[in-house]
Amino acid sequence: MNSSQKFNFKLAERFLEDWADPPEDPLGELSHFEMGWRSFCFEYNHKVLIEIGDAQKEVFLDPDICMMMESNLPLEIAELSQGKPIEIEFGESWFTIILLPIDNKINCTLIKFGTSCWEKQFELDRAQVLDALRGFLTEVMQLAVDKGFITAEEKEEFVTAAFSAGNIDAVAIAQ
Repeated sequence: MNSSQKFNFKLAERFLEDWADPPEDPLGELSHFEMGWRSFCFEYNHKVLIEIGDAQKEVFLDPDICMMMESNLPLEIAELSQGKPIEIEFGESWFTIILLPIDNKINCTLIKFGTSCWEKQFELDRAQVLDALRGFLTEVMQLAVDKGFITAEEKEEFVTAAFSAGNIDAVAIAQ
């Protein structure tokens, strides 16, 4: 494993095909933020390129990233920064990313499941992984604000856990 391997989530071009129905909330159970987020992902669907070492996976805002955020990515980022392992599943695209922090590195396992299964291991720089996840979280949430689907206050409330002072990176504590 090579610790200089890259880890990145990149927002790519718009994806204009509609392969699902628009989000609905017939019982009115979703908050403004939840409905706004789902509507944003549907109406401004983009491809998202995930790079891990030499592996590249393409997913979409709707449904992949939408579900990732609804699984509370900011809290998972906080857990990772505290030295706890996390698992990011992309059920619609048939793969999982497992991130296991060890000191200032992260052991990453990329698992492909479905009709063909495989697994790849990577060693990543912990700070770079956290920066990439936080950067993507901020970028996509800001785009939802800019397009008028969620408010700046809703965005700040949602992303706070990923950046909160109580979640000082375990690496920083060890230094």
